[in-house]
Amino acid sequence: MTEPEESGEIDVTIETAVIDVDGDGVADIVTETTTIAIDVDGDGIVDVIEQTTTTAYDVDGDGEPDLIETTTITGVDVDGDGVIDEGEIEIEETIAVREDLLEELEELEAETAE
Repeated sequence: MTEPEESGEIDVTIETAVIDVDGDGVADIVTETTTIAIDVDGDGIVDVIEQTTTTAYDVDGDGEPDLIETTTITGVDVDGDGVIDEGEIEIEETIAVREDLLEELEELEAETAE
């Protein structure tokens, strides 16, 4: 079986940052950013790029994440002009919060509204 003359290429980069805001030795914020760049046709120009950033926050200092935020930005050179334009970019955001923290927030909002 012969391999095609041009082949695609995938480049993956993962960066992680750990932040101890209060200096107690326990991570308060952890961020991981994964970037994937794909050259589908092997011409040296990125055709698809996706970056996902996931950040976990320990709000109450117990060492466990209380809030997790994920943002994914995807760009695809749909028209093949070698440029990923604004119309070829999609952004997706997700936030997950511990249920009891949501209940506390709702209670505070209700008290403030009174």
